[in-house]
Amino acid sequence: MKKFKELLFVLVCLALVAACSENTEDVNTDDNLKSAEEMSALGNLKSTEYGATLDDGELSVTIPFKANFTVWNHTDPNDRSCGEMPTFNITMKGSGVINHLGKITTVMTFCNNTATGEYWETEGVFVAANGDELYVTIPIGTVIPNLEDNSNFYSMRFNDDMYFDGGTGRFEGATGMAKTNAYVHLPTDDWRHKGDDVWHTDFFSTGELILKKGKK
Repeated sequence: MKKFKELLFVLVCLALVAACSENTEDVNTDDNLKSAEEMSALGNLKSTEYGATLDDGELSVTIPFKANFTVWNHTDPNDRSCGEMPTFNITMKGSGVINHLGKITTVMTFCNNTATGEYWETEGVFVAANGDELYVTIPIGTVIPNLEDNSNFYSMRFNDDMYFDGGTGRFEGATGMAKTNAYVHLPTDDWRHKGDDVWHTDFFSTGELILKKGKK
């Protein structure tokens, strides 16, 4: 009888050890999964929704980029830094809305040959409501006549590649690309501001923005 009790005691102890081991493994697994989800989420972003990736040990998340904004002409026609006429150094300033930035202001500068429609060396910045900045570049592009249904208002258009090139705050190290999908309204008289008939460009841009780990 005594030996039976001793054997029973040993079996109970072994069962308890096995149970504790299983519970420890479960806890560790759950904690690891939770940690991975938190890392890939980057704040309020869900990895399953935006596609978090691990590149050389650094986590990044790809999110959709959608922008509706307008820029107006602020060019100095006497600025010859891009070359002689018909090439101008164009400056456009504006505002609008971009997802993940909210209400924004923007400044864009570029060289433009008004005879051929070619433009190059575009540099721009989107400034979010909280002051964070997202930098953009357009290496080269061409403004072409607009033959779409809205041609009665927009005489020209361009749809070139716009690249994201870092920034400040949550956009530090940001990359990605979007299509400009832009439409140009030119005054009926000349390129200068004339009352309500003002030279401006409306952007309806879409693409992908890639944020680095920890930026949200």
